[in-house]
Amino acid sequence: MPNLTFDTAETAAYYDDAAVSEFYQQCWGGSDIHIGRYVTGNETVAQASAAMTRHLLELAGVEPGLRVLDIACGFGGTLRILARLGCRAKGIDISRSCVDCAREANAEAGLGEQIEVAVGDFHNIDSPPDSWDAVVCQEAIIHSPDRPSVFAEVCRVLRPGGAFAFSDIVTGQGADIRKVEAAFARLGASAGATINDYQTMARDAGFEVSHVEERSSDIRTHYDKLAAQLAEPVAGIDADALAAISDSVSRWQDALAAGHITWACFVARKPG
Repeated sequence: MPNLTFDTAETAAYYDDAAVSEFYQQCWGGSDIHIGRYVTGNETVAQASAAMTRHLLELAGVEPGLRVLDIACGFGGTLRILARLGCRAKGIDISRSCVDCAREANAEAGLGEQIEVAVGDFHNIDSPPDSWDAVVCQEAIIHSPDRPSVFAEVCRVLRPGGAFAFSDIVTGQGADIRKVEAAFARLGASAGATINDYQTMARDAGFEVSHVEERSSDIRTHYDKLAAQLAEPVAGIDADALAAISDSVSRWQDALAAGHITWACFVARKPG
């Protein structure tokens, strides 16, 4: 495992940046900030992102009435899906901008009273032990300066038998770390954690890993669609910021095409 040297303030600053927020709002679909699930390849980014959330929740056996915590909720798309399923949903995110956007979108959807959203850090979840039936985390553990502690904290707040459904962008086996670091640089994330590392961290925290699914084609398609959108002006993002984001996306495409970066989703359960 790599040495992790960044801190959570850097992550918050990234997502609170106005140009980055506009990029996620306009190019990523505005509801979710994670990789989509592409069946035909003709789906929009927003459609695929929602499909991935539904797939992950189905894998975890999430059903009406369950208490579900999203520990990096972004703009709250997953929370709204959970609320419409009849779950008791709460989200936390380290970005004040994301929390504000999620609350606004929840209210506009008529779900503001059903969903709680707060600024919070998944290294220190403000919940007592055994308080959630399921925890969801999509493409966020990558930002952690101490990934094992995230797994340990989730295990603490899950009830026995509860599911941790998560997905993340990971380093490919035998990857050129320089290519991964070039892609991850804008995120402030560290390279080196593989699918096997994530399974090890989950098991070391006390989980039983019940599902692992790598879908590298999804993340390649996702970034190709983002690149196509960035080829045109994006309202609210000036030319310099757009060029920087486009350059970052190009580095991602380069690393993805060669298999240096991949994507996977997992379900882990707390024994009980």
